[in-house]
Amino acid sequence: MLCVSKKVDYALSALSFLAVHAGRVCSAREIAETHNLPLPRLMNLLKRLHRKGLVRSVRGVRGGYHVSEGLDRVSLYELITILEVDPAHRLNGEAIEGNGFGPVQALQYRLIGFLKSVSIADLIVPGRRIDVPLERVRATKRKHHKQQTRLEASLQPA
Repeated sequence: MLCVSKKVDYALSALSFLAVHAGRVCSAREIAETHNLPLPRLMNLLKRLHRKGLVRSVRGVRGGYHVSEGLDRVSLYELITILEVDPAHRLNGEAIEGNGFGPVQALQYRLIGFLKSVSIADLIVPGRRIDVPLERVRATKRKHHKQQTRLEASLQPA
């Protein structure tokens, strides 16, 4: 399964929260508490997103962030590139180890094409989000519940 980094996950969660609450300013603390995210890391990500024009900030006591217009013109690939400063984590051709040929490079080429075709708005804007089949959502919830139950059982004194 393709995995995204925590930075990308946190950024998408924050952008989604801001898109759902469009029209009002939301604090980093509110986003962090709602999504159970570490506040310092989220604040750094929001600053980076602000510098790149994906969110706008409002200073002051009632300050915070709101989502910028035009997220339909920003691809998921661009978001990953903005957030991942380590070139080894970027999904580009130069990060591939080896001779540069073969199935891994072909796969990476296709994945990059896909990531460039998905806009951030396709993932976060209510009414535009890519649908996830209900069966997949239920299976993920069951898997998470089983993992949580096992973790709680392992923490119980014997």
